[in-house]
Amino acid sequence: MKHLRPPTADEIRTLTGVREGEVRLGERVRVPDRDGTLPIGPRVALLGVPEDIGVRANLGRAGARRMWRAFLPRFLNMQSNAFLDGASVLVAGTVDLRDLRRTTRGLDPTVGGPRARADALATLRRAQGEIDGRVATVVEGLRRAGFVPVVVGGGHGNAYGVLAGCARAAGRALGCVNVDLHADLRPREGRHSGNGFSYALEDGHLSRYAVVGMSEAYATQAIVDAVARDPRVCAVTLESMLRTGVTAQSAAAAAAAHVGSGPATLELDLDAVANAPASAAAASGFTGAEFRAMAATLARALDLHAAHLAEGAPGLGPWPADMLGKLCAEVVRDVATAVVSR
Repeated sequence: MKHLRPPTADEIRTLTGVREGEVRLGERVRVPDRDGTLPIGPRVALLGVPEDIGVRANLGRAGARRMWRAFLPRFLNMQSNAFLDGASVLVAGTVDLRDLRRTTRGLDPTVGGPRARADALATLRRAQGEIDGRVATVVEGLRRAGFVPVVVGGGHGNAYGVLAGCARAAGRALGCVNVDLHADLRPREGRHSGNGFSYALEDGHLSRYAVVGMSEAYATQAIVDAVARDPRVCAVTLESMLRTGVTAQSAAAAAAAHVGSGPATLELDLDAVANAPASAAAASGFTGAEFRAMAATLARALDLHAAHLAEGAPGLGPWPADMLGKLCAEVVRDVATAVVSR
């Protein structure tokens, strides 16, 4: 498949510990054949996007490129059992972005003189546009092959590629629920991690959109106005939940109801988890357990075509990289279990 860099079975074995009397997910998961053929049988396809180009293009902190590497060994070393059989999961690999990472290495639009900052910003935003196309191509291929892609890593700008790929495969626009402190509805000023949904709405890939946990403290007035005037969009703010006692599960159910029964994607931004290392880490937010519960609830409630776990940035917060990888693995397992049990 074009733009897909699959792992080998030996690479998966190297990352998987073996213990007598146990069966780990890594001993059961499937990988593409040597010729790139995708196996028949698994329902879920894990796809990594190791980049933080879009985050930097949004003037954010780099680090999301490391999420896939922190996540994968933690996932592979979970137990394969009656709750989730590793044979139902394909480790598809990563979107190949090595050339773009080379050409954007070291670019920081927040330092230097005005010309240097402007040039860096333009280069990063062009690169995010190229990433959009590659992510969309791989996601579309996985959908057409019958998989539910679960995308891990990279900035939240990749929500656009996930939606575009799913929309092409489905032949129609999709709904989306986004658990996130930010609505990512910034202006269409060149692609970056903060405007994926703005572009998806404009380009016809996104039909209905719900945000759970949007922060009133960090939403620009322009975004507040955009949510208020567009009936396709709704937001349950974190502060409104705190004021009224609405639970995370109830807010997730309301978001799913807004999106409706049509095909949809699920976006899960790790900056919604309090103190989780992320490009825009939060001092307050959901607990890890609440985040997992919403992920599982929404994966069951939606006609799920893909899920995306974004913005985790090992090294940018108080948690060790291994602990962040573990939370990501738990969330992905929750989503995979919901998909397989349908």
